[in-house]
Amino acid sequence: MNEKIPDLIVGHEKKEKERLRRTRRKKNTNNYIHRRDKYSFIYFLFLHNKNNPVEIRTNNFDVLKGEISEIKKYPSNNKLKGVILTNVIKKCSIDKFTFKKVYISLANIRSCVPVGSHGNTKVAGRGKTISSVIINGYKNLMVNEIYEKFKKIGG
Repeated sequence: MNEKIPDLIVGHEKKEKERLRRTRRKKNTNNYIHRRDKYSFIYFLFLHNKNNPVEIRTNNFDVLKGEISEIKKYPSNNKLKGVILTNVIKKCSIDKFTFKKVYISLANIRSCVPVGSHGNTKVAGRGKTISSVIINGYKNLMVNEIYEKFKKIGG
């Protein structure tokens, strides 16, 4: 079976990315994290690749490669705050820098991709593909939203 990301999810991701671009233009980027009610593709990669190497591109177009050792969340609402990378290699046009430990907030992350993954290949030897992780994450998100709506109407 060829696993492809459904059009519904791709469309939702495009809308989500556009919404994130609009909110990042505002002065208070920290408020965007608190107001967010849906998780983006980045969050599913964080959950899937904990303790596995990833490549993160920041808003300053820095490329950081390292292992996600910890995922930071706000204690009050359990929303994603940022990640801690270990054994980080920062690539510049001239030099490479290495860091033992780096914290990156979600507001500064532009993209996140598992290292050595292209398209729909297996990620980190777990037998899962990126598209299956996205689909399962959105299924869980939709089930939670349906449950919340059902709870509101008294079911």
